[in-house]
Amino acid sequence: MNGATVRELARALDTDELREVRAQRAAEIVRAAGGYRWVGIYEVDDDRVSMLGHTGPTAAVHATFDASEGLTGEAVRTRASVAGTANGSEAVIPILGAESGIVIGTLDVESDRAGAFGEQDREFLETCAAALMPLFE
Repeated sequence: MNGATVRELARALDTDELREVRAQRAAEIVRAAGGYRWVGIYEVDDDRVSMLGHTGPTAAVHATFDASEGLTGEAVRTRASVAGTANGSEAVIPILGAESGIVIGTLDVESDRAGAFGEQDREFLETCAAALMPLFE
């Protein structure tokens, strides 16, 4: 699943389309590959987090929010993937700047299944997050 998904993400991101269109397409690819309920891709800039694109049955609760809030805040602070159990399961995977090592974005994934994010999911999502770097260059 990882190799094919990474290749599909690379093709979706290597276009001249608007950044938001590419982000939404990437979210759709991750959602379909993992069978997740909802996937969002966010940009992290200083103290704010802003939605770039998402897919799922509902809109994002907040299009922008403080970078210190919730699971996203924990992922930004620790520069590590985190998972929670609110509304089923949620995982937030940080996207780190290639040179700076700071969090420049996040991949936010939700599932209807409680405890849905085990080691295999984390590895898959971290691979996807790394493949999303072209959105931030």
